[in-house]
Amino acid sequence: MLPVPASSAVYLAYITGGFLALLGVMFAVSPKAGLKATKHRAENLPTIMAGRYFFMVFVAVGVAISGTLQQLAYVFMGRAAVAFFDAATYARAKTPVVPHIAAGIGALIVAFIALRGSV
Repeated sequence: MLPVPASSAVYLAYITGGFLALLGVMFAVSPKAGLKATKHRAENLPTIMAGRYFFMVFVAVGVAISGTLQQLAYVFMGRAAVAFFDAATYARAKTPVVPHIAAGIGALIVAFIALRGSV
């Protein structure tokens, strides 16, 4: 056991969330600055995206196995938000949005069932 209270992880998660929010704003305002700050390279983004999708699998399955229904709903509401953000991005670029809208609706269905389904 570590000589650090486990509750410290909550505060570290808040700090991490703040840092990730800052990176999100940076990428939204200036993608070049975001790439520079994170040391990502545009040509590697498809492979980086694969890692992000595998992470989403890890979180969704992990919460389904060991979490609560509220946590599952929270994760899938976040997934819906990501899908709708992508749809808005592609809409601004005047490219197809239906796959992302469908993914967002599917994620919301999972969240709604988790919160309102019969137990």
